[in-house]
Amino acid sequence: MPKFKYTAIDAEGKNVKGTLFATSMAEFNATLKQKNEYVLTVQEIKDADTRSYANANAIKIKELSILCKQFATMLSSGITIIKCLDVLYQQQEKKRLKDILLKVYEQVQVGKSLSKAMASTEGAFPNFMVSMIEAGEMSGSIDLIMNKLALHYEKQVKIKSKVSSAMVYPIILIIVCVLVVSGLFIFVIPSLMGMFGDRESLPAITQFLMAASDFMVQRWYVLLIGIIAFIVLVGAFKNTRFVKNIIDHVKLFTPGIGKLYAVIMSSNFCSTMYAVFSSGMTLLTSLELTTNVLDNVVVHDRMSIVMDEIRAGGALSNSLHKTQLFPNMMVTMVSVGEESGSLDDVLGKTADFYEMEADDAIQKLVSILEPVMILIMGGLIGTVILGIMMPLFGMYGNVESASGGLEG
Repeated sequence: MPKFKYTAIDAEGKNVKGTLFATSMAEFNATLKQKNEYVLTVQEIKDADTRSYANANAIKIKELSILCKQFATMLSSGITIIKCLDVLYQQQEKKRLKDILLKVYEQVQVGKSLSKAMASTEGAFPNFMVSMIEAGEMSGSIDLIMNKLALHYEKQVKIKSKVSSAMVYPIILIIVCVLVVSGLFIFVIPSLMGMFGDRESLPAITQFLMAASDFMVQRWYVLLIGIIAFIVLVGAFKNTRFVKNIIDHVKLFTPGIGKLYAVIMSSNFCSTMYAVFSSGMTLLTSLELTTNVLDNVVVHDRMSIVMDEIRAGGALSNSLHKTQLFPNMMVTMVSVGEESGSLDDVLGKTADFYEMEADDAIQKLVSILEPVMILIMGGLIGTVILGIMMPLFGMYGNVESASGGLEG
């Protein structure tokens, strides 16, 4: 969806600046008219300029969850927005977040709305949150919006925490595998080299292992430089579109893993879509914000086609089905919601269902990864042991032959 950067005059004659998502210039003008703002300058920002997959200044999801929960509690108690910001600032211990809250507080004090103040913090608050708060300001229900945001980010934190916890065992297996194999190469194989004699007469696998062992012992610094260079390159390019495109394709289309990832993604999609759409935003704006939350290059590309079809009068369920990204059940539920005119309620129920399914999907994902990691670890260690045992068996055979010849 196009994003417009604009300068306008509000009802009090003050200059205001901001950004706004709209499907067209007509919708942009209509939205500003509702806000009693009159455009001076407007510029459309292309997707290539606005799409960002990482922001070093962004507040962490867990911090957003706590922040929204505290904000919602205070607002529902009748405390003003400025007082809420003051309390949040005073009790905040982390300097970075404290500085961000201070900037928002100062902007609101001079007359800016909360959404505009948050938008001016260089990406500290996600567009999804800013747009939701803007919708709450327009409808006069900012306390309800904060509650929805708190629930939304709580679910995000819960899913992320479960994925992190589930990955602990596979990561431990990888570390153990690396340590065991490194120990064999650095300590065991060098101590056996003198026993084997001429290397050229040894099996190819043993020669390879001995060469690798020599490299690790004598040229360890090259290996260390290579590892550091790899980490630096990953850090530099992991958020580029090319690398993310590869990673996201692997997540979505790897046999077995792809279906489980689709369930987790469906839970995220329905939960976010419900929060936005039930807040009174248009279907297209809701889809735009939801797609950005999913943070997946493949999903971005395919959902842009979905939005184009909806602009042309197509049904959401049919367009989602064509993407081949979501389970059939989810698409069917969306279709039922469209036909009954209760899409927001259906999305809420579907989100609850897929939240439970996501828990099972995470456990299944781990159950697939664990045996795979064990097989890889066993294969690596088994290869090293085989390379060591083959020449030992050869030496044992030669000793038996020699002793047999002496007896004869």
